[in-house]
Amino acid sequence: MVAGADGAVAPSRDDAVVAASSQAIGGPLGVHARPHPWWTPLRSVLALVTLAGVLNLVHTAPCQSGAWWDGSAYADLCYSDIPLSYVVSGAGEGLRPYADGAGRYPPTADPAPVVVLAWAAAGAARVLTDTPDVGDRAEQRVAELARAPSLHREAVTYYAVYALAMIALMLALAALLLRLSGRRPWDAAAFALAPVLILAATIGWDLLGVTAAIAAVAVWSSERPIAAGVLLGTAVAAAVWPVAVLVALLPLAVRARQPRGWLAVTGVTSAVWALWQVPVLLLARDSWWGTVNHTLTGQVGYGSLWRLAAAYGRTAAAPLLVVLVVLGMALVVLAVLGLALGSQRQPRLPQVVVLLLIGGLVVWPVYSPQYVLWLLPFAVLARPRWRDLLIWQAGEVFYFLAIWWTLAGATADAGVDDTYAVAIAVRVAAELWLAGVVVRDILRPEHDPVRADLVTDDPAGGVLAERRPRPRAT
Repeated sequence: MVAGADGAVAPSRDDAVVAASSQAIGGPLGVHARPHPWWTPLRSVLALVTLAGVLNLVHTAPCQSGAWWDGSAYADLCYSDIPLSYVVSGAGEGLRPYADGAGRYPPTADPAPVVVLAWAAAGAARVLTDTPDVGDRAEQRVAELARAPSLHREAVTYYAVYALAMIALMLALAALLLRLSGRRPWDAAAFALAPVLILAATIGWDLLGVTAAIAAVAVWSSERPIAAGVLLGTAVAAAVWPVAVLVALLPLAVRARQPRGWLAVTGVTSAVWALWQVPVLLLARDSWWGTVNHTLTGQVGYGSLWRLAAAYGRTAAAPLLVVLVVLGMALVVLAVLGLALGSQRQPRLPQVVVLLLIGGLVVWPVYSPQYVLWLLPFAVLARPRWRDLLIWQAGEVFYFLAIWWTLAGATADAGVDDTYAVAIAVRVAAELWLAGVVVRDILRPEHDPVRADLVTDDPAGGVLAERRPRPRAT
């Protein structure tokens, strides 16, 4: 690791891709260069994230102009769940959370944290559009209301409120990643400039769970397991996948002989998750399970290897599919735990989380394009090398394009959609590439950019850190 005058690792002298790119602006940072007094790493990264948010809004501009309503959202590559959910969920009628309008609307599968934010955003949208009393909308037929231009205008405003909230979460994520990067604050720029962030940030509410999970890791790194449990419980309530953080902490706690911290964060996480379920059980008991599990239903969704197999005539009955997925998940967990417990040196927390997430996404029966956001911040922490992050994201971007092409009917023919099938395989191969280099870093820590000096340990490790980073020279 090559540090600058401020003690921070200089990416243009540490990363081959950044070094080559820096030639366009004069080459790598000089040995005697001093940091800019105002453009600190934090301010620079936040500016880059703001740019990414603006590019996302530009990317979705065709849909904001009408593509969501005329059926061309897939072809224009700007699909989002958000404005459509405003139209088909009863939000335009001002319904309270989990209300179905006396059976007019289907029950929502959104978990409580998402429903709370969506309800607040819907209220803000109606205020901003100066919408009059919406009570009379209950007298209209749902199909007629869904075509109303006034409702479409509200939905676009609703999307704008939501998009600003997502940009705020992106900024928070960048600041948290910079904090978790230790002596490598510029690693957070790999998050800010990630192509997948620009493309997928505003498809769904995924950044809410991602931010809560990363915030939990940041608090954990400060050795505050109770506060980490509160955040992680909220993350798991918003999206089940952050439970991978708890699973990843287990082998590290075993190796560090620190079970109390793991038990504390697990207990608080479980309690907070349970508290988030109370309003759902009170308001929509019959649909509660759907808010917890809405993808492992025995149905094969887009993007998965199961979808690829089905395209070529290899299908499994729903009960068998559930069993196979559960067994696959169990094997992934056992393999990752075995690696974490058996490696010569204790792996870093983000490395274990990334391996669990990649394994889970490979065997899961559905892969939506926005799921890449789950991986992105942990991938930046686990393997802060631009080459590997860009190779992985190239596969994800190809899949992003292919899923919208196939839904638009641009690549499907009378038989198998070969372009989409190839995209699934490429996406899985790219994720396995990333997993492979992370496994290599765990087994051979001298290849890990964070641990290349063989002294620095995991900035996210908290009480489970194998050893403390060397003190910065003053």
